[in-house]
Amino acid sequence: MKRPARLLCLLLALTLLLTACGGGETSSSASSAAASSSAASSAASSTASAASTSDTGLEPATPFAPDHLRIAVNAESGKLDPQNNAIVPGMMIDKQIMEPLIDKNPETGEFIPVLATEWEWVDDTHLWFKLREGVTFHNGQAFTSADVVKTVERMLVGSASASLYAAFDAENTVANGDYEVTIAFKTPYAPALNFLTNARAYIVPHEYLEENGEEALNQNPIGTGPYKFVEWVLSSHCTMTRYEDYWGEPASIKDVTVRFVVDDTARMVALETGEIDIAIQLQDKDAANILDGNVDPHIKGEMVPGQQLNYFAFNLNFEPFQDLRVRQAIAHAVEWESAAEAAGGIIFLACDSCIGVTADYYTPIGIYEYDPELSKQLLAEAGYADGFSFTYNEQEVAAHVRMAEIVQQYLAEVGITMNIEVVDSATWTEINMNGTAEASTMNMTCTTGDPAHTLNGNVLTSSNTIGKFTDETFNEMFNESVSEMDETKRGEIYADIQQYVFDNVLEIPMFLKMIAYGYWDYVEGLYCDPGQQISVKDITFAA
Repeated sequence: MKRPARLLCLLLALTLLLTACGGGETSSSASSAAASSSAASSAASSTASAASTSDTGLEPATPFAPDHLRIAVNAESGKLDPQNNAIVPGMMIDKQIMEPLIDKNPETGEFIPVLATEWEWVDDTHLWFKLREGVTFHNGQAFTSADVVKTVERMLVGSASASLYAAFDAENTVANGDYEVTIAFKTPYAPALNFLTNARAYIVPHEYLEENGEEALNQNPIGTGPYKFVEWVLSSHCTMTRYEDYWGEPASIKDVTVRFVVDDTARMVALETGEIDIAIQLQDKDAANILDGNVDPHIKGEMVPGQQLNYFAFNLNFEPFQDLRVRQAIAHAVEWESAAEAAGGIIFLACDSCIGVTADYYTPIGIYEYDPELSKQLLAEAGYADGFSFTYNEQEVAAHVRMAEIVQQYLAEVGITMNIEVVDSATWTEINMNGTAEASTMNMTCTTGDPAHTLNGNVLTSSNTIGKFTDETFNEMFNESVSEMDETKRGEIYADIQQYVFDNVLEIPMFLKMIAYGYWDYVEGLYCDPGQQISVKDITFAA
């Protein structure tokens, strides 16, 4: 589906500003159902690249640590076992060490071979793969079909993967010799290929696990990727080095250190002082400083729409929210674009669909029109002329709290009292599951690029109470979208779903987080991935 002109214009404007400080390409996640949007994004990227560092007369800076790339991320993963890790920086580390059967070209949305060289659907519930020969894990063990079978088994039980891969059928997944495997599914499952590109589907070594136990990958991961694990110093960093026996094109840079710099200001300072080469997920003010040229001119920046869509989620067990008119009243009581900008600056992008712009089948539906008088009328029609009160569950994230407080102020103007409870992440999750609040900010992070991944949190089988859609029509449409194997028909279903969610205000999309990258101009070949899953093997240092 095509991206809206509004988004493309925003991306182009941001990139032009950033490249004036040193260049860089506009990057976005493309979808197989949206080749035209990829072309438009590429065109914007080409135009923006005209304002590069070379145009300023500056030669690239000299790398601070030759043959050693240093990256700063905003969190530390508790585990590096791909089936048991849901933390984005941990997935990025795993990406350098491990590999999936297939991947997706970020520009075209086409599936590309990695550890599998061929694949085809045998029928709606069986997917056949021909595996790459001559590949070894970092401990020297050969990669075979037994590793794929083991990985599928782990995907069904892993703490981070079990719910995502519930449709996979490990019992009937079989190896056909050492280099062929057929993955089975419990029912027709259209999202399968997208799900197999995800970090939770990275292939693990079955012999290594048999010898060292299922916990072995947590802090000593082994894979087939271009880099092998060296060390993980808790609360400090993870180091990797180039795998010299890698089956593909070897990585250019020998050593990589990923530093865990949780403090946003410290991450930017580390970039400016040259302690790191790349900083991921800069905060609003630091991204703005790059945009405004208030940093070293050798520091470049790039912003891309991220994969996390944050939305106002209703607890539909709460009586007022069972009335469509009440949900409509809330939707029209807030000027959502202004609220997002006020809360998150250039990092928050107001949403126009329940599916994020980086996901397949995204269709721009629209943003609810700000009309407080209509809100008051709808409340009166629903029997709440004097308003009502409800409790809103929010995480301890400063920008998210600001957004909630802004919404609170808007709702007060139409007579609705929104009581905000700010809690830690674990409590926030617990409240969303047991439904002890009436509403919450919830988010969907589409790391697979497939809307089935994120909308799955809204269906009746979801473990959440807040954000679960009890609407029968939505659930029927979702189930149909998952089993429809024809891509065109599937796209039509998702277009209908997005319109249906909007019309019935089953949720209110609030903001999409932009991902801000900062990096020194000697870093070349960096693709600023919307999911923060950069590929280090593609990066070089300027000569």
